[in-house]
Amino acid sequence: MAEDFVAPEVYYSQLARVRQGAGALITTPDGRVVMYDVTYRDYLELPGGAVNEDEPPPVACRRECREELGVDVQVGRLLVVDHQVDGGERGNSVMFVYDGGTVEGSALQAVPTDEGRGVVFVDTRDLPVATIPRLAARIGNALSARETGDVVETVNGHRR
Repeated sequence: MAEDFVAPEVYYSQLARVRQGAGALITTPDGRVVMYDVTYRDYLELPGGAVNEDEPPPVACRRECREELGVDVQVGRLLVVDHQVDGGERGNSVMFVYDGGTVEGSALQAVPTDEGRGVVFVDTRDLPVATIPRLAARIGNALSARETGDVVETVNGHRR
């Protein structure tokens, strides 16, 4: 029986470790999606970013939105949990999308930085050209979850 015992440090070292990201679905009163134009990608992102060690995803979402949009966003309920299966050196990740509510575009005071060029308001019909397919799908699922009151679980942006 002793041969079956695995020390806790060995057991935990074998479990998956994944990156986490947290973003906010924020819309304008006319239904456009608030997105952020980052300098290190050739597509738009939701406001938000990486979750730091020992930081809950909603706290990371609020922190990142403050940095990118220049305002404190009230991070509402969870809309989407997306398991990104990237493989390669980046590995897998879990992305959380929270309801960031509806704001007037003029309330956002994003200042261009080394990391981002600023805020862009995207019509939902333009999402497929504004960003990558899995993020466009994730945003579509978040919009749906906001309307239905559900939480949607996805893999690479697509419902399970």
